[in-house]
Amino acid sequence: MAPAPKQDLPRSGVWSQQYTGECAGRESEKLLITQLNEEAIVFDDFDLLRNEAGEYVGSAIFIAPMPVDGRDIPYEITYALKANDDGGFSGTETIVEGGGHGIACPIELVYLGAEQS
Repeated sequence: MAPAPKQDLPRSGVWSQQYTGECAGRESEKLLITQLNEEAIVFDDFDLLRNEAGEYVGSAIFIAPMPVDGRDIPYEITYALKANDDGGFSGTETIVEGGGHGIACPIELVYLGAEQS
C-alpha cells in the first residue's frame, strides 16, 4: 500500500486545481476542500476515497442543457489523485458526456491556504 499523506501537511482549506500536460491551457479552478485525511478528500459534490493503491478516487454525475437544442445531457466527472512529496496531489480529471465522449486531463492540486471567512 502506498504511504498516506504526511500528517504535518495542510488538510482542509482552499486549493487550486491546475491543469497540466495537454490541458495546460485551461484556467485553474479554486476548490474548497472540507475534508482531507488518509481516508478521503471531500469537496463540492465529490467524495474521493483512498483505495488500496493509495489513490483517491471518486466521481459525481451532473446534468447540463445542450446549447443547440436545450436537451438535458448527463455527464460524469471522475477524479483519480495521488499524494505528491510536496504535499499536493496529482492525477486526472475525466469528464464523460452521456453520449460516451470523454476527455481526460492531467491535473495537480496545490494548497493555497486555510479557508477565508
